[in-house]
Amino acid sequence: MSTSGDAKPKIKSQPVPKKSSGPVTVVVGSTFQKLVLDKSKDVLIELYAPWCGHCKKLEPTYRDLAKKFKDVKNLVVAKMDSTANDAPEPYTASGFPTIFFAPAGKKSSPISYSGDRSLTDLEKFVRDHATVSLARVKEEL
Repeated sequence: MSTSGDAKPKIKSQPVPKKSSGPVTVVVGSTFQKLVLDKSKDVLIELYAPWCGHCKKLEPTYRDLAKKFKDVKNLVVAKMDSTANDAPEPYTASGFPTIFFAPAGKKSSPISYSGDRSLTDLEKFVRDHATVSLARVKEEL
């Protein structure tokens, strides 16, 4: 038994998806660090549960939001099944869905979203907190 203290913590994670099947980036426990905590990108992450009715209702709106920002290179709209994957503190869900905005360079203090789950309000939230340029996205508010 090693006592050198170099054991890695076990992270609960689904298998890494082979490729993205839509505009929303799928994050799993083992890719959270690489995708969400990337200091060069703004990331909107939804922590959801597959059985959650509110999450299922949000899905088409969230997909539309991701489509709207798909041309912004340094903005990622992502989701993660919190029942099958671990996320580091402070990215923990107290209910579903839980949505955080992780600004580029400030990953240790994500901004929690508690507004209306409409496309208009979610887009405004992203625009209000984005640190990357959204110049290529048409303003449709």
